[in-house]
Amino acid sequence: MKSIVALVIVSLLVAAPATAQKRKKATPRAASQPADASKPRMIGSTVVIITKNGDRITGELLDLTAYSVRIKADSLESSIALDTIASLSFSGAAAPSERENQPIGPVRADFSREADLPLGFFQTLASSLKPGVDYTEYGRQLTELRRAAERFVSKYSSTDNAAEARVVSLLAGALTDYTWARAVWILKFGRSSDGTITDTESPAVTDTLALYPDLRAAAAAGNKLSVEKLIAGLWRKASEKTDLARKLAAPPR
Repeated sequence: MKSIVALVIVSLLVAAPATAQKRKKATPRAASQPADASKPRMIGSTVVIITKNGDRITGELLDLTAYSVRIKADSLESSIALDTIASLSFSGAAAPSERENQPIGPVRADFSREADLPLGFFQTLASSLKPGVDYTEYGRQLTELRRAAERFVSKYSSTDNAAEARVVSLLAGALTDYTWARAVWILKFGRSSDGTITDTESPAVTDTLALYPDLRAAAAAGNKLSVEKLIAGLWRKASEKTDLARKLAAPPR
């Protein structure tokens, strides 16, 4: 397996959200996230994972997203959050010391040029959130964003360029954040007069808190959660991803 694969994983580990390891559980729901974005070429390879708790897990890689790794080991499937992983290696991958000396990037000129379209849609949506946007308009903009982002992610999901793979992963993750925010927003309508929800009221809420445990404290309202603050937290996570993607996708000099 090319050493660039390890570079992609390392870059994902740097920015992945903190969450606990989850075993015998399917990967977080991401209905809007393009399937191609989570099926890179190393799917099916043997992977060795060392968790921050010191556990060593060897198995077959089933799926890789911007948030987690899903493997099959001892006839059981496990989803492991990226931020709980201390090290991850593939058969034939470069040693850690070699990976550390390999730069990530730059992206190709055509990639940078084509990334402008989805990044523009992300920027338009993010800008509309500042003065305020209603649910219908948010849904319309999200639909336009999804078309552009999914087309771009699908085209470049198998790139061998580490920086490009990182951009693809970030945009797919940001799209999921915005989509979950819309699903959480729906809970404001007719379910709670005080604008609060429980953490089990929707799969989007459950998955959000599993991937971003810091949002639980930020959105806490007694023993419930503020819908407005949870949505704002998801928007912030999406913005952080797109800001980094924009930097990585800048035209090569």
